[in-house]
Amino acid sequence: MIGDIEEFIKQFHGQRRRTQWLVDVIPESKADWRPWPDEPSPAEIVCRLAATHLMYATVTAHNYWYVDDFESWTNTWERATEYFAEKTEAALDLLRPLPDSVLMEKRYKLDGNPPTSAWRFLMAMLDAEISGRMQLDNYLMLLNVHRPSLSSFTLESVREALAQMKEH
Repeated sequence: MIGDIEEFIKQFHGQRRRTQWLVDVIPESKADWRPWPDEPSPAEIVCRLAATHLMYATVTAHNYWYVDDFESWTNTWERATEYFAEKTEAALDLLRPLPDSVLMEKRYKLDGNPPTSAWRFLMAMLDAEISGRMQLDNYLMLLNVHRPSLSSFTLESVREALAQMKEH
């Protein structure tokens, strides 16, 4: 459960930074590349991700659904990454002034199910961030582009550290 908006924003920034590491290594020439027909391009992924941030922040802050016209920003990598930065910050700007109490307030759902606590939509925002990042990571693998390490704690690094501890 998310109970503190400022703490959520700090955590989100950490996730967003990892996504940015991948965005930074995507070749501009591959902005419109698709691994298969009908799959989104990297430019579409980052714009969709930013629009998703804004959508979840809007329902959390104002209890209404809003989907921005992100498609018009996908025609170049420069425009896509500009949109990604601007709309993600706009989403966080909607959250910053909110009191923590808003997180327990119920928010309208579109699927006919009963309303749910606002904090759940922020969890969905984090989930979208991680899912989008993994999609970009897979694209980089398919493009044979070196991918930055997203974590200092990998299974291998922990195993090595444990082995070194046993030696001492």
